[in-house]
Amino acid sequence: MTPVHIIEGNQKMRIAATLAALAAFGFATSAQAEIWKDYAPSKAVWNLTMVTVQPNKIDDYLMGLKKSWVDGCEISKKQGVLEDCFIYVAENNASGPFNVLLVQKYTSGAMREPDEARYKAYMQEFRKKLAEDTQDKLVEGYNEFRTFHGEMDFRRVEWK
Repeated sequence: MTPVHIIEGNQKMRIAATLAALAAFGFATSAQAEIWKDYAPSKAVWNLTMVTVQPNKIDDYLMGLKKSWVDGCEISKKQGVLEDCFIYVAENNASGPFNVLLVQKYTSGAMREPDEARYKAYMQEFRKKLAEDTQDKLVEGYNEFRTFHGEMDFRRVEWK
């Protein structure tokens, strides 16, 4: 094969790849989903909080969450604010931007709105479980071994 044949072959491959890409783009743009017709966002809202905890402190952090965050989730579930709560811990602690994920599933976006009566009822129940001075001791030192990376709200896509 001469160099000219190789160049011609490469050009044919590039043209074929370009045509294939254009065809795929055409199919993709003609099949756009439309909200409310093809799918709907869920009423429920998932709130995710991303945290990095020093790997040698994860057990301490989890025990603190059990006595505070988990109890708070249980109160919110009883009040109808949350459907569920989850804590996820990465299996490979050092490979990503965070290694703990706190997830709360709200019954609806409306439950994310401020509500004084709901807040007071929550705090009354929470303080029965955990005295204020105990709360302070429980989270003492957390800032030395954990870092928050952000919080995001998601809605699930429900296909029609």
